[in-house]
Amino acid sequence: MDILCFFFNQDFSGSVLISFILAQKDCWSSMAAEVIAESREKEERVSISRLAVVALLIIFLSGTTSLLNLHSWRLGGVTLLWPSNGFLAGVLLCVRRRQWPAYLAVGFAVDFAVNLILSTPIWVAGYLSGCNMAEVWIAAALLYPAIAPHPDLTERKQLVRFLLYGVVLAPAVASFLASLIFGRQGSHIMPQLHTLRWWFTADALGMAVLMPLYLSFTRQNKFLGRAWWEVSIFFALLCGLATAIFWLAHAPLLFLLLPCLWVIGIRLGLAGSALGLLAVSTIGGFFTTFGYGPLSLMRDSSLTTRDLTLQIFIAVSMLMLYVLEVLRAESRRLQEGLSISEARFRLLAVSSRDAILLMNLEAGVSYASPAVAEMLGWEPEEALGVSYRNALHPEDVAAVEAIFQKAGAGEEPGMFQFRCRKKDASYLWVEASLRLYREPSTGVATGFVVVIRDVSHRKAAEEELQRAFLMVEALAGADGLTGIANRRRFDEVLDREWRRAQRDRSPCSLLLVDVDHFKNYNDIYGHISGDQCLRSAAETIANVLHRPADLLARYGGEEFAVILPDTDSDGAVAIAEQIRAAVESLQIPNQGNPHGVVTLSVGCATQVPGQDAEPSKLVQAADSALYQAKSRGRNRVEVEPQHTTV
Repeated sequence: MDILCFFFNQDFSGSVLISFILAQKDCWSSMAAEVIAESREKEERVSISRLAVVALLIIFLSGTTSLLNLHSWRLGGVTLLWPSNGFLAGVLLCVRRRQWPAYLAVGFAVDFAVNLILSTPIWVAGYLSGCNMAEVWIAAALLYPAIAPHPDLTERKQLVRFLLYGVVLAPAVASFLASLIFGRQGSHIMPQLHTLRWWFTADALGMAVLMPLYLSFTRQNKFLGRAWWEVSIFFALLCGLATAIFWLAHAPLLFLLLPCLWVIGIRLGLAGSALGLLAVSTIGGFFTTFGYGPLSLMRDSSLTTRDLTLQIFIAVSMLMLYVLEVLRAESRRLQEGLSISEARFRLLAVSSRDAILLMNLEAGVSYASPAVAEMLGWEPEEALGVSYRNALHPEDVAAVEAIFQKAGAGEEPGMFQFRCRKKDASYLWVEASLRLYREPSTGVATGFVVVIRDVSHRKAAEEELQRAFLMVEALAGADGLTGIANRRRFDEVLDREWRRAQRDRSPCSLLLVDVDHFKNYNDIYGHISGDQCLRSAAETIANVLHRPADLLARYGGEEFAVILPDTDSDGAVAIAEQIRAAVESLQIPNQGNPHGVVTLSVGCATQVPGQDAEPSKLVQAADSALYQAKSRGRNRVEVEPQHTTV
């Protein structure tokens, strides 16, 4: 402070000012170039009427506070409050950057005029106004990225940056610039205005009060939407209480203002707090300057000390009110967020056709969405406390319990299907997803979230599709004439049974059956009768076979094949003889057959396949036996001896 006073007591010449201006030449030139470039763009221009309104408000603020400060200066006090800078900074935060030069020019002109009216030398007035505009520009430039285009100082980040940049940094820089150039001027009407501590406190309070007040008034919901008469009553009571407290010089009742300011902040929000601080600052500064109020009880203290004490009181009150407002706003936003989340959840739960269930770790239902009534017929209240074990098909209980156990162990079971019992005791196919729910704060598992979807129509469609597939598969493996298995089906079954016989080291038998002299039958009786003959033979052979594993297939034109799994040679010969006799007993006339009726020749082969053997070996053996039956007079069964293939 002694160094500052040394600088204040120096009589700087005009060359110092010229040197400073030259040092800033490049900076101002670059700013001017940017302004010229931006002005060339086809953008919206600044409204003249708005500039006029801003100018009038700055004149009002500067004029009224100058009258208040003037008496303090004459009595050796400090500048109590300088709100015009805070007001202009708030204006800049609400307009586009390209409009800033116009508003800064208006602010400079008004500030310069006020200084001239106060009998300040021209060059001093110009430099003072330049420092003020530098303060406004620094505050707006640093706060603009964080606050614009949606200023809301009730947000914690915005308030912290506002206090740091707007209340502390910008006034400190401007105060430092002023204290470097100006010291005491004997003929100057404000001999101590430009010291660091006197400039800083007044401008910091002005920023802290007027900027939030202006930003709050730009919002739609001023004073939290309170009626004008309620706002008027609150501020009338505050002004009356402040006047009474600062009028009394024998009772230190300054602390009574804090509860009143808190009530106004709670009822009217940030705008009410800022306006209340402005009223207290104005009333308190006026009475303190004239020697009234609680601060006059500070014996043997100068007016400067009392003014600084008042400013500290205002600053502490401001900080408490703003922090309280931020906490209230965060609590309000949190409650609104919770309400919105709850409403969104209820909307999703009510609108969703899927049933949403919350279950505890014992699988008891603690919440059921309304879709449960539409899906299962149970009202949500009826589903509470019911365990899933009582609502499942008995065949699905074990599988679902296993899924719940996996989910409880932290595994994601994915989607699973089961049958759920409806209120009318019928069962509905549903698909569910299950997820373990943990308490967000502790991470402890508390239950399950289950989402259930009706898939009965899809399940019916899948079953119908499966039936159709099986039908198509059966048709693809059936002979169109006789209805028995076709050659394709024969090859598939023979390969499967052959591999099973390889695995079990069991015998596999094959019968190749040929209708004797069938060409003569077709020539004599015609193809239609021939087709009927084949159908009758196939039906008769099928009636002889009783085991589900046995397969009768049409092997060729008039040839049939019979696969007999796990059947030795003797059993195969017995079945072959039954087949031959059954067809002969039909006594279907055939004049082209020496026996006079339709007869069969059967070749029988049985093998126990080795690991590398192929089923074609069995077919070749049966075909060889069939050839022997035909060559030995037909209407007979010939057998290839049973052996093990390699």
